[in-house]
Amino acid sequence: MTTNEASLYEEQAKIFKRLSDQISAMLERFGRHDSLLGLGDYSVVDDYGGYPQVKISIGNLELLQPHIIKQLQKIVKEFPGWEIVIAVAVRGHYDDWPDMGLTIRAREIVDGLQRQYFPKEFQNIRYEGSKPGTDRD
Repeated sequence: MTTNEASLYEEQAKIFKRLSDQISAMLERFGRHDSLLGLGDYSVVDDYGGYPQVKISIGNLELLQPHIIKQLQKIVKEFPGWEIVIAVAVRGHYDDWPDMGLTIRAREIVDGLQRQYFPKEFQNIRYEGSKPGTDRD
């Protein structure tokens, strides 16, 4: 790795840390983070993987409510070029639900949720300004 590449990586790692800290602080208002002390409602991946994104696993569908996703989008708008990738990982459904989630960017939400698997009360969730997509968008 060249000096410039190392410097860019360090800068992006700092941005990642600030973004993931803001995401964690916001989500704490709505649920519990997974920890060594017990299972929670979500988990924010705290390792920077070299891409301009923060990954979140959601185990509680309540955290997919539009007002929460809108707040996450507001946070990511402060970090140009970055995105938040949400994977739905509901306990008890790891094997019988397909991979699905959301990608939240400053100007769009890519909606790859397969609501037919959700309980009825979550099947009509919609996000303003979203477009259909998959985990590959």
